[in-house]
Amino acid sequence: MRTIITTESVAQADRFDHWVYEMSQVFAGLDTRPVSKGPFQGIAARGSVGSVQLNSISAGPLRVRRTARLCAQYEEDYYKVALQISGTSVVEQGGAQTALGPGDIAICDAARPYSFTYVGDFRTVILLLPRPLLPLRPEAVSEVTAHRISTDEGVGAVVAPFLQSLGEQDRDFVGPAAHSLMDGTVSLLTALVMERLDRAAPHDAMMLRIRAYIEHRLADPELSPDTIAEAHGISRRYLFKLFAAEGTTVAGWIRTRRLEHCARDLANSDAADQPIGMVATRWGLLDHRHFSRVFKSVYGETPREFRRRALVDVTGE
Repeated sequence: MRTIITTESVAQADRFDHWVYEMSQVFAGLDTRPVSKGPFQGIAARGSVGSVQLNSISAGPLRVRRTARLCAQYEEDYYKVALQISGTSVVEQGGAQTALGPGDIAICDAARPYSFTYVGDFRTVILLLPRPLLPLRPEAVSEVTAHRISTDEGVGAVVAPFLQSLGEQDRDFVGPAAHSLMDGTVSLLTALVMERLDRAAPHDAMMLRIRAYIEHRLADPELSPDTIAEAHGISRRYLFKLFAAEGTTVAGWIRTRRLEHCARDLANSDAADQPIGMVATRWGLLDHRHFSRVFKSVYGETPREFRRRALVDVTGE
């Protein structure tokens, strides 16, 4: 991670205004206000793991809000995962409110209004996770947003040191290793949310397990409604009913997730020399002609055209 903002060389009277301006260049759509009249200091570093952004922030007392107006003005399609390293904070979203102490985690949906209030000096690691990467319905995730997630035991005890370690790295992760690490990050956060939803309605709990099962087996060309139903001890008919209740189909969900992974890999400049057929095969799509047709029907261009445009956007060449 590299330092992108610091108030160290700024006159004390100008530090907070400097902080707000510089942070607005990085995190659009936030309203930042002081919560005390004392001296202010702040430093922020940023890095990435594939498509996931990492931010390590140490600062004085402040409040960060994303209002309904700002949500409409700046559309954001990610989840904000915050690990409190030191100090305390109060998180609010959707009528829920919770207090975080060192080691606690909270999740917010950036598409909806939220706020973080830090009443004293603090340090936090914030991970910005694109919503499509989390194989869970936003309605299910909303059940845990702005709720304190303890890291004393269970999945949280694994996730917290992992996120803290990511936040302490002094470089970005690139290449194939970055995507593997990103997949691991997504898997851990999925498990964290699923553990919190153990008391969910049977329908939601079953769908969470099924989606996670599918996500971890997308590379298997034999993945099918039969294998999914058998693995969960339910009938094909009930499986179809579960997906129909969400306005989709089993095959449609598998196809969508496979295509999304393919699109991500095609846009990865570190994998630009990999044949398109290899990318499709890696995600369980063995009929390459069929893959090309389906990909174009969804993304409006062939895989080759998509890769060419995506790589030009990344390199500017």
